[in-house]
Amino acid sequence: MGFPGVRFRPGYFPYTEPSVEPEVYVEGLGWVELGGAGIFREEVTRPWGIEHPVLAWGLGISRVAMLTLGLRDLRQLYRSDLAWLRESPVRRAH
Repeated sequence: MGFPGVRFRPGYFPYTEPSVEPEVYVEGLGWVELGGAGIFREEVTRPWGIEHPVLAWGLGISRVAMLTLGLRDLRQLYRSDLAWLRESPVRRAH
């Protein structure tokens, strides 16, 4: 994705173990978590009859949106601020 600084740190997710969180360094923000990954715990896969380890991963799309919109605080995406929505520029896909 073009980030010069990337690191992986141990993380906790209730359905995977071990778990890891990929982070990227963003100038002015510091380290930003972009998602999570891990191996599904046996008690999650056993009821489905799965006998082999299963990898799980997900991208924190809200973090990507935050970076794209130039926000400094993730909570801005979840506020009901109509004035902010009206003032935000519309970006159209080409």
